[in-house]
Amino acid sequence: MKRIKFALLAALASLFLASYAVALESRQAAIVADVLETLAAERGEPVYYDDEAAGDWHEFDADGYGLIPAAGFTRESWQVAYEQTMKGLMALMPQPEFDAMFGNVEEKVAALQGLTAEQKRELAGDFMAEAERVKAYRAEGAAFAEAVRPVAGRLRALGDQ
Repeated sequence: MKRIKFALLAALASLFLASYAVALESRQAAIVADVLETLAAERGEPVYYDDEAAGDWHEFDADGYGLIPAAGFTRESWQVAYEQTMKGLMALMPQPEFDAMFGNVEEKVAALQGLTAEQKRELAGDFMAEAERVKAYRAEGAAFAEAVRPVAGRLRALGDQ
């Protein structure tokens, strides 16, 4: 009986913590957007996502701004918040927009001038690998999409600079 009670309490605690984490993620996404708006303007570059992006922005901030630690992030928590925010943003991309970016790869590459057939095959393969990686990011980001939705417009604008 004690095991059942313990399991029930553990399940209830995890539900409570999960709901708290979702609320926290929404606040964190807004803070990430605030920090990135300032840093992107200072850096003069658009916001992007790859495996190194969070670290790149952290290093830039550490060179004199200190916005990330002032916002309450450590290097590790910034990495997590940045990645979740960017993946949530990718998850919010409408499917037709994704298809326009990553669809018809062979046709797009075939239309390129000045490349050999081998270069075109290599480019198409690279592009298709990138599309698969973004699909995976979108799938991971589905868990964060609702937390990111309130700041999605701001984040998209930062990527378009």
